[in-house]
Amino acid sequence: MKQFLTVFKFELLGQLKNKIAIVITAVIVIGLALVLSYPRFNIEPLEDKHLKEVALVNSSSMSDEVLKPAFENAFSKEAGYNFTFLVPEDELKTLVLNDEYDAIIEIIGPTSINYVVKTVGLYDYETSIASETLKSLYQYNTLAEMGLSEEEVNQFFSSNIDVNTIVTGKDQTTSFWYTYVIVMILYFVLIIYGQFVATSVAGEKSSRAMEVLITSAKPMNLMFGKVLGSGCAGLIELLIILGSAIGFYKLNEDVITNDIVSSVFGIPTYVALMTILFFILGYFIFAFMYGAAGSLASRTEDISALVMPVMVLFMITFFVAIIGMNNGSVDELYFKVLSFLPTFSSMLMLVRICMGEVATWEIILSVVIQLISILGLGVLCSRIYRAGILMYGNTPKPKDIWKIITSEAK
Repeated sequence: MKQFLTVFKFELLGQLKNKIAIVITAVIVIGLALVLSYPRFNIEPLEDKHLKEVALVNSSSMSDEVLKPAFENAFSKEAGYNFTFLVPEDELKTLVLNDEYDAIIEIIGPTSINYVVKTVGLYDYETSIASETLKSLYQYNTLAEMGLSEEEVNQFFSSNIDVNTIVTGKDQTTSFWYTYVIVMILYFVLIIYGQFVATSVAGEKSSRAMEVLITSAKPMNLMFGKVLGSGCAGLIELLIILGSAIGFYKLNEDVITNDIVSSVFGIPTYVALMTILFFILGYFIFAFMYGAAGSLASRTEDISALVMPVMVLFMITFFVAIIGMNNGSVDELYFKVLSFLPTFSSMLMLVRICMGEVATWEIILSVVIQLISILGLGVLCSRIYRAGILMYGNTPKPKDIWKIITSEAK
């Protein structure tokens, strides 16, 4: 126990004092402060903001008195536009090319539009707005021509369907964004700290003192002390980052109007606790794998090749989680089965908790399976660690790793 505590303390303090980790944590906290505080310092009158210059040209037989007010309302200053009604011209392209207007909408018929623009942006909604406006006018005029009174036409277009949604399970539309953020955080944190463990173990092989230490201390104590120490340091840094994010959000909650940001910080307490639990379990599973891979590296340059199988497995887990979220298939059979596999549980079971229907016994079973797997991986990786830490020369092949495992088991 004394050996374990010594290694644990050494790794914990080493990671917490790591200058790179300190700088990264500080940069992330400052970045969160700037992003979440930005709305408070970005409140400015709408007229001071850049308005997109949009012009309308009527080349159809439709009345200007009908088109102009409808399009002025659709392309209002409140919507971010500076609207102009132009007399039909032949050189509309020239007006756009000379940057006199950002876009020109030419009405050429009751259901036809020419859209003149220099560059169609990724978030260019002008065609949709113009199409919907012209469509409404066309429908309005058609109904009026059929003999309906103005009151009847207005009643027709103002009719709304009252929808009362009764949710008996999870609402994936509200949980998607905070689930996505959780999965991304798990992905980057587990990869970063897994690499830390692998690099740390590989770096120790360059010290001859490790040869004395590995022969005098139990490999189980060394491996578990290193993994637990790094894990606690990572958890502390993660809590600092998340705590800072929550704190800055609470300070600026009154001016933040983005629904996605509000959804992310509206994560239920139960989900937050489950996130911490599955982060810890997932970290242990992959950290032991990274540690064993790092102990087999003869040189620092070999680490990338040795940890690649672990990274590929982790990336497969990540992509399955993202695909399941995007397809809404978190309650499908394949997703449920994979969520019980140790290397997949840290993400997939957590996604199911956030977006799907999960019984309490399923969560308990998943946790038990992961705990047993962590213990088994810890023993197995400790054996690889003991033999691998003393290996020098060429990078071991799969058959060499198998010999190490079987020889240590005897």
